Amino acid sequence: MQMMGITSIWWLFLVFMRCSGLVATSKGREGARVPRSGGFPKFPLDDARRPFLLMPDTNPRAPWTIMDKPYECGTRFIRFQPQRKGRIIGGMVPPYGAYPWQVEIQNFHYDKSAFEHHCGGAVIGERMVITAAHCLQVPQQEYLRVVIGDHSLKERDLHEHSFRVERVFIHPYFRKNGPYSNDIGIIKVRASSISGIGFNTHVRPICIPAEGQTPPPGSWCSVTGWGAHKAEDVRSVASTLRVAAVPLVDLDECRKSSINGGRQQPILESMLCAGFLQGGVDSCSGDSGGPLACEHNGRFFLAGLVSWGDGCAKKNRPGVYTRVESFHQWISESMETLERDD
Repeated sequence: MQMMGITSIWWLFLVFMRCSGLVATSKGREGARVPRSGGFPKFPLDDARRPFLLMPDTNPRAPWTIMDKPYECGTRFIRFQPQRKGRIIGGMVPPYGAYPWQVEIQNFHYDKSAFEHHCGGAVIGERMVITAAHCLQVPQQEYLRVVIGDHSLKERDLHEHSFRVERVFIHPYFRKNGPYSNDIGIIKVRASSISGIGFNTHVRPICIPAEGQTPPPGSWCSVTGWGAHKAEDVRSVASTLRVAAVPLVDLDECRKSSINGGRQQPILESMLCAGFLQGGVDSCSGDSGGPLACEHNGRFFLAGLVSWGDGCAKKNRPGVYTRVESFHQWISESMETLERDD
């Protein structure tokens, strides 16, 4: 048998590599291109088409699990535990990505020809964001913009991406039992790719609690947002995301006339109170719609949405939140309706 020349052997080696996909032609690279958003990949990748599973779903039948998705709700890559003191007003700045479900909702101001901070919210699905209904009371939904993966309001963050709003659902009984009753709404963002928002190390959904999953009074949870950090100046929006650890307050205690009772808005069963009765720690203007996240067995779920209060961080005036558990069925049905629109 005559030996092949070096050129022939090299040519056969290249053919083998191309057939096996280890070397791609320029056309092959174009065909395997991964959809991108804002210049950053939607997922960390271990090959050209399949997302890398940072935390594989070990319990796909749990009621809070997003089925058949590569990222479990309520998990996070960046670990952080806020001190049980301090406040959003003047408070603690967490590391970027510690609250990957956090959303900034912006509102367009014609006089400034710019979008500005409006409210907070939380990611609950590939194209779904949940917030307070009163945050969605704008003349047109085109005035709203949703920012995912945000941390600093003054500069673009690595995983930050903005979405326009495709559709808004506000609870049909919003304001039926007072100005902040049923204060909950869902935004469906306008997708720029098949994967929608796109989950990664710094962008992940939070779990929606099923009935009976809200922790008892005295439990500690975390409230996050860019709201006012000076109680006397509601326009003092924080330039960086802040977090405060707050304890849940018993509803009967919260209903006392010396606390939050006897007002135009009664404290309903579909609400939560959280904060220190001595004051000093609270959410404030600009935090509305943002998440009150509680951890259970290593996963976070959305116990509440910032809704209303009497001032900020006042004595005997804990913040009042929409109790998300009370709207579990409405959220599920609304998401199904919005997903069918695709």
